[in-house]
Amino acid sequence: MFDIFKKKEINSLKSRITELEEENRKLAVQLEKKDEKTRKTVATKQEVDRELNESTQKISALEKELQKLKEGTSSELKFRFSESLTRHKRDEVLFMLGSLQSKTSTMITIYLARDETLKNITQEKDLQIDNQSASLIEKIESSTGKTIFYDANGIIRTVIIPFLPISRSEYAVGKQFNLEPLKNSLEFDKILVLNAHAGETFAGIVEAETIVEHDIIRSSVMGKHKQGGWSQKRFQSLVEEDVRHHADKVRTALSGMIEKHKDIQYIIAGGEGKLIKMILEGYDYPLIIKSMDAVGNIEKVLQEATKARWYGI
Repeated sequence: MFDIFKKKEINSLKSRITELEEENRKLAVQLEKKDEKTRKTVATKQEVDRELNESTQKISALEKELQKLKEGTSSELKFRFSESLTRHKRDEVLFMLGSLQSKTSTMITIYLARDETLKNITQEKDLQIDNQSASLIEKIESSTGKTIFYDANGIIRTVIIPFLPISRSEYAVGKQFNLEPLKNSLEFDKILVLNAHAGETFAGIVEAETIVEHDIIRSSVMGKHKQGGWSQKRFQSLVEEDVRHHADKVRTALSGMIEKHKDIQYIIAGGEGKLIKMILEGYDYPLIIKSMDAVGNIEKVLQEATKARWYGI
């Protein structure tokens, strides 16, 4: 009887041992998985730390670069002012410049024709223009040339870009600025103003800065392509066809106008470059391209066509 109970106890213990061994195996597996997860977590943290460190370094480098750019921008040479000169303002400026006078010959006047450089004139004539002023003057882009008024005492240093071309480069040094070449360049007998925009184009004859004849040519030109309409290629073809039709209408109106005014000295044109080229194909008048807004007020078109530009050095 005792042996039977003992045997049952042994079997029970063996069974318990088996259960515990299985539980231990499962726990070992779980532990192994947790260890692997921990290792991955540590590796991930290390990778994140590395990337964060690299990002911090990049941010620091960019901040330094930005600071350098700001410092560079703040030290960059700048004009004191830059603005348009309407006819009234231009006359005021010329009157002021003409009224200035110095006791000694400190007033330098330089006229630069298109594509002529200041350096060529100053070196050839030994004119003393400081480097900062010279750099600013060279930065100005102009298709009509530049007129420079430079006082060696630093009281007046300015550049005027006329709306009509300066015919030749020249200079003068004296007790007053030489304004005559600029005044002469602003005088004209007759010019044609063309403000070309698809669908609406202005063409006018100007004498003594007054519009004596004009025409506004209008035609239908398609708007932007919309999804669900024609293909973009087909739509673009139709738009180009409309633009060509508009250009032909303008050319027809222009031919009659030019026939009556063959003594045109210049054509001042603004608007859309491709359309301007289509309209003026075959004409060989001197052409000046300017920035102009859509037609709008006729007097504003004239003002934009004949405005000059003024820079303070």
